[in-house]
Amino acid sequence: MNEHDMPSASAPVPPPAPQPSFSPFERPVVRMKTPADIAEALPFLLGFFPNDSIVALGLQGPRRRQGGSVRVDLPARAAWPEAAEEVVRYLLALSEQRDTMPDAVILYLCQDPVVGGSPRAVAEHLRPLALLLGEAFGAVGIPVHESLCLSEGRWFSYCCDDPGCCPVDGAPIRPPGSTSAVAAAAAFAGIQVRGNLRDLHRELAPMPVATVEPLMRAFERVMPAVAAEIGRERGCERLRSATADLVAAAVARFRSGERTLDDEHAVRIVLGLQDRLARDRAAEWLDPPDVHHAADVWRYLARRCVGPFADHAAAPLSLLGWTAWVTGDTVKARVALGRALTADPDYTFAALLYEAINCGAVPDSLCATLRAERAARQRGSRRRRRCRLGRGPGGAGGGRTGGDPGAPGGPDSAGSAGGPGGPGSASGSVPRQRRDPDSDA
Repeated sequence: MNEHDMPSASAPVPPPAPQPSFSPFERPVVRMKTPADIAEALPFLLGFFPNDSIVALGLQGPRRRQGGSVRVDLPARAAWPEAAEEVVRYLLALSEQRDTMPDAVILYLCQDPVVGGSPRAVAEHLRPLALLLGEAFGAVGIPVHESLCLSEGRWFSYCCDDPGCCPVDGAPIRPPGSTSAVAAAAAFAGIQVRGNLRDLHRELAPMPVATVEPLMRAFERVMPAVAAEIGRERGCERLRSATADLVAAAVARFRSGERTLDDEHAVRIVLGLQDRLARDRAAEWLDPPDVHHAADVWRYLARRCVGPFADHAAAPLSLLGWTAWVTGDTVKARVALGRALTADPDYTFAALLYEAINCGAVPDSLCATLRAERAARQRGSRRRRRCRLGRGPGGAGGGRTGGDPGAPGGPDSAGSAGGPGGPGSASGSVPRQRRDPDSDA
């Protein structure tokens, strides 16, 4: 399944864990015979439970096989008609990419009640939205197979009014980990549910400004020095090289078990990553085990880009999304990239990665490009070192220079600034001053 999650929606969450290989005759089938089965299947289909969301799942063929799905945030009531049309457009666009149009659709409206409210009240509140969605899909010839409201662990059907089948007060949703046929098939397929969307976003939420005031002062202190360096001859190249060194040191520190960086160290990395070539070089930390330590560094930095420097989080969040994609965690990748686009709606690197993931692409070719760039730079660095030592281009010696010698999976971190060729690579750019970001991507 390809899931399409819109950046305007809080990006999704955990990915199904790597799935085992099956022949066409062995592939497990999650049979959804009843509304209860359909309700229970949702977190397995996405890998997480989508709070405050509209989810549309396409069905294909006479046997109603699962197709692509889209998820968007639940909008304010005034925007329901527009949201219904958007959901249809998104699912059709995804289906066109797959060359398989849906023959029917399952709709999920997910929202928990406010304090003092009830799941039934939520279901009634969202009923007009369910009708709008049904009309929008009907207008393009796609019937609604089932339409459910999921609220506080209960499901309600908008398609069935038989209280013997679909109680008016809803019915409990069987939780992940139950012994139902749906849960058993998902477990056999290796699918894991990591939690809900709200919790995944909380992991990347910015730190309260009051807790990082020393770091804010470090931003104000370091930015003029960085700007001055950029204005000097070959200043951008020196800053790219320095950023690579700082990233390598940060990854080594996190590899050793530390979980913090000196404020100035963190600020200089964040500012350095505003240069696209420096950021692309940082994306070379893509091989185990250091890809996981690099991800921790990107998360640490992103959460500390707050206040007037909030838009600077787009670079580390994009790198976090990249490492998540590389390691197979497409849901976390969408969460991080969605937040990157919220921090800076015009951040091309995040937008391109987001679209690639939504289209079902795999990162293999980008990884190969980055590894080739790293290897070419390392060869050039060794040749220059041999020449400096008077050995000539064919001499012996050399070896890896710069970086952390204990990090074979990461890039070298000294020498030239590297060239374009990684994902989103482009000409260099100076660290940005504050630009008020849009509230939505």
